Amino acid sequence: MSASSPGSPAVPGHIPPHLVRHVDLWEEISAAGQDAYLRAAALHQETPPIFYVPRLGYLPGAWVPRRAEDLRTILQDPETFSSVGLAPFAKLLGDNWKLIPLEVDPPEHAKYRALLNPLFTPKRVDAQEEKIRARASELLDRFIPLGKCDFNEDFANEFPTLIFLNMMGWPADQAPRFVRWTQTIVKGMDMQQVTDAVREVRNYLRERIAERRAVPGDDFTGYLLASEVDGRPLSDDELLGTCFLVFLAGLDTVASSLGWIFMHLARHPEQQTELRANPEGISDALEELLRAYSIVNMQRTVTREVRLGAVTMLPGDTVLISTELGNLDPEKYGCPAKVDFHRPDAHVPHMAFSYGPHRCVGSHLARRELRIAMELWLQRVPPFRMADHPVQARASGVFGLEGLHLEWSPVMGATV
Repeated sequence: MSASSPGSPAVPGHIPPHLVRHVDLWEEISAAGQDAYLRAAALHQETPPIFYVPRLGYLPGAWVPRRAEDLRTILQDPETFSSVGLAPFAKLLGDNWKLIPLEVDPPEHAKYRALLNPLFTPKRVDAQEEKIRARASELLDRFIPLGKCDFNEDFANEFPTLIFLNMMGWPADQAPRFVRWTQTIVKGMDMQQVTDAVREVRNYLRERIAERRAVPGDDFTGYLLASEVDGRPLSDDELLGTCFLVFLAGLDTVASSLGWIFMHLARHPEQQTELRANPEGISDALEELLRAYSIVNMQRTVTREVRLGAVTMLPGDTVLISTELGNLDPEKYGCPAKVDFHRPDAHVPHMAFSYGPHRCVGSHLARRELRIAMELWLQRVPPFRMADHPVQARASGVFGLEGLHLEWSPVMGATV
């Protein structure tokens, strides 16, 4: 049996009707536009601790826990809440590779994670600081004298892409291709276009892996080729899945975070002024912005019957891990929808980078890219504000913004 309302997908019969919210959650949050996170925060007053939605965009229905403690419990129990088989990319092509280590559960997960950890340590990120600053400055040089920019097109999309290509040892002139692929895969609603983009990325990655196999080098791909798991080299599918994950995780997440952070600063000139006067506070401000504007939504598949709070979940159920709901939980943070660079509960850890064994391996690099972007913008760009241009929110696997245009008073005498 199943319960549903007219026009809604069927709801599994074991889900109590009073826990079903017959809306597309992501569509509802997207409709709030610039105030998407205020809409998400309001769900804590409007819904049970765990509720069910029949549809998330083009994805099927899922349980939605909104409390930070429940989300943490799920993320720390991969035996009950599995990550295996949740990414659709290989399936679109009829392939069998998986995103590594994202789609690998413990204990196998630890073997692959151990390969990546040394590449993203604070020391390794420190060594990249100069190049990260140089890339950001080169982009700023293009538009500061203009007094305006299309934030995504002129900065946010290209900045992490250039860092990624440098890390991989690939030419910087490939950035436009990678930006296009990322935009299509993450934001596209035409499944044929998404499939075509996934195929192009797969083919490109396989070609670069083959080249590095023939001519070893000191870059990310070369490192993976020289690595072993269980005393054997990584297979071609393992190499592909790891590179594909780094491509997806390293590009759109940083670009999307930049959008929300800079829109917030543009809408709150008093906080811009504070950080310009006290740049030593940028790191703490970044942590608060990451909490208030968490962007990542993950899924897990239930492997056994489990009771969580007042809800019983059955094998095969899907659970949405919404980092923004966890970080806007009023049981965890006072006035969670308010961005307060001096909040008294700043010591409470946020979950922008997740928890448990699948915590973001690239968090140090992401933080560094975001911090450097904030520092350089506040150093070099005059006080900026929202331009008169419509902004659209995108609530999906990665929350993002479209149409963010910023403007400022041009510096007199500056030239392009």
